[in-house]
Amino acid sequence: MLKFASLASLLLPAAHSVSGACSNPSVRKAWTALNDDEKHDFLKPEVCLMETSSKTRYAGSVSHWDELQALHTAQVHYWDEQADQAAAPLYASSIFNAEMGFGSNKTDANGCIVDGPFANVTNTLLSNFTRGPPQCLTRALDQAQFNLVAQAKVGLCDASTTYEDFNACLGGDPHVAGHYAVGGIMLDLALSPFDTIFFLHHTNLDRLWWVWQSRDLGARLTDMGGVNVASFSVLTQAQPKSLPAGAFVPYFGDGGGNVTTLNHNLWMADILPNVTIAEVMDIHSDVICAEYL
Repeated sequence: MLKFASLASLLLPAAHSVSGACSNPSVRKAWTALNDDEKHDFLKPEVCLMETSSKTRYAGSVSHWDELQALHTAQVHYWDEQADQAAAPLYASSIFNAEMGFGSNKTDANGCIVDGPFANVTNTLLSNFTRGPPQCLTRALDQAQFNLVAQAKVGLCDASTTYEDFNACLGGDPHVAGHYAVGGIMLDLALSPFDTIFFLHHTNLDRLWWVWQSRDLGARLTDMGGVNVASFSVLTQAQPKSLPAGAFVPYFGDGGGNVTTLNHNLWMADILPNVTIAEVMDIHSDVICAEYL
């Protein structure tokens, strides 16, 4: 969702009333629906991004992955947390697999993951968007938090009749608890995209938004609202001083106000061309051109 999601949809071209240019939509699958070859084909490029030089050097980025982390944007399938929560304990989810996943639930004394394709990667981005000493990828799985992403919670959100109400609901337990369930760096508002699971989590939120939209496309493909500038102290305190709210409000494209509109510009830090919210409201738009399975 545009208020709290990773904007993963912008880089993951997946359709319904498919537009003229969206004739070959990409497919977003649940991690459990991928076979081993598909999982390998996803994980290998993720590691490659961490070894590929930055295109923009945004926020001191060294690798292309650094850019995506700073921008909270990436191309992913999704983690069907609701299905996994209903099926088995969190640690048993196939996403936590050392061979065909993002590492097992094993960590060392410092909380660093010890296996899987991302065991040796390091993060240097700081919350103020400067760079610091390398830090490992940390996790601390929490079953109690994972239970808060249950389908019953999502069902309460599905009953919402406006985007603002739906966003406020899904942005609560289903969103926040997904971060807290994984723990470690996923608890950091600014740095959580260092864990690739961040993007699968947020693509699932995008999927849930699409499910909600699909119940009334005529009204919900244009239903947008909410404030541009965060008012919660936990969010305002995390805002880098180099990027004050005043630097964005005139730029947003919402007429200088603090209400999000379909004309709102989504800034892509020169990784991709900027687009408006209107251009990405429909997953079958020319910009996204995707389908969820």
